[in-house]
Amino acid sequence: MNDDRRVSVVVTGLLRDPELFARSLDQFTSMRQIEEIILSTWEKEASDQSLLLSEYAHRHGLIVAAVPEPVEWSGHLLSQMVSLYVGLGRIKKENYVLKTRTDVFIEPDALANAFTNDLTLNLPQNFEQVRSPFDEKICVWGVELTSPFYIHDLFYFGRHADISRLVNMDIRYDILYEMSKEKIHIRRFLHPFINEFPIFEKFLHVEHVLGNTQEFPNEYRYYVLENLLEDEVYILILALYYRVVGHYYTNEWGPKNVFTWRDVPDQVEYFPGKTFSELLLGDREKKALMIRGDSLFDAISERSYGPCPIGDRFDAAFDYIDSLDDIRKAGLEYDFDAFIERALNIGSSAVDKLKQDFT
Repeated sequence: MNDDRRVSVVVTGLLRDPELFARSLDQFTSMRQIEEIILSTWEKEASDQSLLLSEYAHRHGLIVAAVPEPVEWSGHLLSQMVSLYVGLGRIKKENYVLKTRTDVFIEPDALANAFTNDLTLNLPQNFEQVRSPFDEKICVWGVELTSPFYIHDLFYFGRHADISRLVNMDIRYDILYEMSKEKIHIRRFLHPFINEFPIFEKFLHVEHVLGNTQEFPNEYRYYVLENLLEDEVYILILALYYRVVGHYYTNEWGPKNVFTWRDVPDQVEYFPGKTFSELLLGDREKKALMIRGDSLFDAISERSYGPCPIGDRFDAAFDYIDSLDDIRKAGLEYDFDAFIERALNIGSSAVDKLKQDFT
């Protein structure tokens, strides 16, 4: 247990839900670990909401850090990165950080679990040469299983130095890759690893093909996924992703109901003996397959998932990864140009099939 952690809360963005934010503030001020609460927002928002924010400052000790809103760039990307950067700059550097939003309420038991969670990095021997971006694990919610580093970013928790590495304004994501609207999630959580694991950078060229957002019909989404799961390179990319995300992040918040928000995503759950076929293809009503907790990553370490053809392919990929003396070499001998072409062709075939089925 880590009962002595001191926590700073950084709340970013607009005052979207004053009632829910007030409820969160009541909770934050009642928790002994929390030493300070910062709202990082824009000057216009602070001015428009000055009376309410003054009340929050008086009742809860809320500190408002307001700066000019940046120019629009790639949706709300720049605004989100800047607000986090500003908030991190105003808090105690020695503290742990809970980043959240005004329209999210995190359940008390979930926060208590995160604040005392063991975040120690326990890395295998073949990770020794990786330049680790983090000193400890970062606690996140909503790890998606089919698109590497698509992780929900409503809230997360970790050391100040580690959370700071989730701020990136690298323009390559906007000009080199045709990514889906979820790229803001991916670029945040992938960027600390992009230079250590070239295989993940290659995947960004086809990330948009997966169709795991609401813009794509389920028929397209699962046609693509079924075909990609027969591809050795895609399986290897996912296997490496599961290894990396399982070692550097934790998805564990304790209770099943973690937070309140306007649109809480559904999750998939792993239980002992469940197969990869059941996990990845067994619930076709869901677009994003966000796993609950860390049990899947534990099962991967123990190879305790159930047998199936997709699981056999993962077994081969994990055997290969575990045989490497340096995990960063994973996949470097593969022809990624050919994989990119195959993935794009699968996406095109899925579109053609939809046209045939619905005409």
